[in-house]
Order: sequence, then structure tokens, then C-alpha cells
Amino acid sequence: MIAYCKMHGLGNSFVFFDEMNQDLSFLRKAESIKLICDARFGIGSDGVIFMQSPRDPKHQCRMQMFNSDGTEAEMCGNAIRCLAHLYAKRQLGGGQTLIETSSGIKEVSLVSCSHGESFYKAQMGQALFDLVATGEQLPAERYKALSWNERTFEPVYVNVGNPHAVIFLKSPMSSDEMKTAGAWLETHPNHPRRINIEFVEVINRNEARINIWERGCGMTQACGTGATATAAAGIKLGHFDKKVTVHMPGGDLLIEQDANGIMYMTGPVQAICTGQVAPSLSWKLSRP
Repeated sequence: MIAYCKMHGLGNSFVFFDEMNQDLSFLRKAESIKLICDARFGIGSDGVIFMQSPRDPKHQCRMQMFNSDGTEAEMCGNAIRCLAHLYAKRQLGGGQTLIETSSGIKEVSLVSCSHGESFYKAQMGQALFDLVATGEQLPAERYKALSWNERTFEPVYVNVGNPHAVIFLKSPMSSDEMKTAGAWLETHPNHPRRINIEFVEVINRNEARINIWERGCGMTQACGTGATATAAAGIKLGHFDKKVTVHMPGGDLLIEQDANGIMYMTGPVQAICTGQVAPSLSWKLSRP
């Protein structure tokens, strides 16, 4: 029997497997990930996270993440707060956790606990704005105008551990329009590795409201890296001060930028359930 824990950050839910003392590599197949994330035939989630032993003993653990479509992701802000909470509960960790990710070491600290939620602050690193250099955006001479349904999108491209196209809306969009446009933008030729999309409404210098289309997932309730990318883009353009509350369908995150340009994200996590994968599902997951 395979143990799992399901947690969420602002409605962005994940299934976690503790792989620190066992080998669960047979689960890291695209079809297995899709089945786990399927709410009808599996457990149901936006992604699957493996908590692994760190490569450097100075760190507490390592995160490997997969989207619901089976593709691997570099980083996820909501998931990393959940993972820090899981490590603290299972490994009797302290208030600070150093987590290895595909996009570097992230420091996550416990801030407070209230009404079943635990609030964590994660160091997200510096935002990068040159996605051409990393191969996630076509260079200017090959870039095509993003004209869609009588709109022309002008994204601010940001990498905060994974790539984002942040779009500051000049006029409102409906949920259906954002869903259709998000799918189109994710796989547009301008984005050869696919990309995450944020549709942003600036409320004031310290608040924004966003809707998120996540690469490999679709529309989601919240996205920690998306909120961070939005704040970084807005600060760069002069829309925001250096402390921004980002409102999402699933709730709010506080994003801050320090004097050195380091981004920090603070928000809640909550455990949903723990359990064992039933033998019938385990058999399906373990098939070659």
C-alpha cells in the first residue's frame, strides 16, 4: 500500500508522496500522474509532488513536481509551502526548511497557525525578465503579435522559477474568454516551451486581482509563482509598490520585494486528507 497526503494552498491542490525512504519511481510515468490527478478515477489534484532526500545534507528535502497532464514542472509556489508543512509534520522539522527544486534552493519559514491553516513565507529568488536567453520566448525578430479575438496581448515575460506571461488587462475579460485565450497563449509558437498566463487587474498600488491559466493544468484557483510574477512585473512597470496583496479565485497571497530584488511570498496551506492508495489503483499505477 502506498501512503499519500493531499494538501492545498488557496484551492491549488496536490497529492504528496514521501519518497525520502522508499523508491516510488514507478509512479513517475505520465499516465500514472494523469490517473492520480483525475478526480473521477484517481485521487484528484492539480499536480503530484514527491518529497525526496536532498542532494546536499545542509538542506532538508527536495521537491519533484508534476502537472496534472503528466509533464514535470520546475517550481510551484503553493506546492512548496505545502511541502514545507509536510516536512515539518513528518520529519519533526523546525520553523525553517531549505528545499531543493529544479529552479534552485528555496527557503520556507513558518509564520503562524490559525483555524487549521498554517501560514508560510517562501523566498522565491529574483525575478528574471529575459526569457529569450532561457529559450522560453522567441527573439524579437521571430516574435509574432499576439492578436486574439480583436485583442492584442502585450505580456510582460517573467521567470520566477518557471516562465510566466503577465498580461495587464486594458478591459475586462469573461471567464470563458480567459480560458480560451489562456489555452491559445500557452501553446503559441512565441512560447516554444509553453508558458503560464496571468490576466491582471490592477486595483491600486498595493493590490491586484488575477486569474491564472497554468501550463499543463488549465485555469486554477491560485498560483504562487503566478502571483510572484505578477507583482514583479507590476513593480518593474511602476504599477505597484514593493508590497502587493494578490487576490485570486482561491484567496490571497502577500508578495514582497526587498531592497536586493528578492521576492517573498506569504500564504496559507491546509491538509485535506491522508490515506493509502487502494490495491486496485496501485495495480493500475504500477503497470508498465
